[in-house]
Amino acid sequence: MTLTDERITAERLEELLADDAIDMAHRALWLLLWEGDLRVLDLLSLEIQDVDLRARRVTGVCGRAVPEGEGDISERAAGLLREVVGDRESGPLLATGNRALGWEQVMLTAGEQGHAIHEFRAGGRLHRRGEPADSE
Repeated sequence: MTLTDERITAERLEELLADDAIDMAHRALWLLLWEGDLRVLDLLSLEIQDVDLRARRVTGVCGRAVPEGEGDISERAAGLLREVVGDRESGPLLATGNRALGWEQVMLTAGEQGHAIHEFRAGGRLHRRGEPADSE
């Protein structure tokens, strides 16, 4: 497995999000990392009740409230999360079935696609600032 240089482009992210062979929970995590500033472990710790999908925001992380404006999520991310959650009313937000995604699992899945998990957040930050995320 060859990892890239800590950056992911918007085009590459789109390819990964469109790949139905990748579990939806991983794709939702990648989009949340790309769009926001919540850390991987914070996202992995979220329970269904920590997110208001109608209002499109994370309301709490690890037992603490998320200030207004800091936990906002896009309609696209909310749509992916609705698919991940399905008809579950409680439990981990990011899960395959009823089993929460774990650190090793998300590292492995990102690595299988040629990326380190932190590339999604780093690439999203660069993208939001208008800086190129060229990978050489």
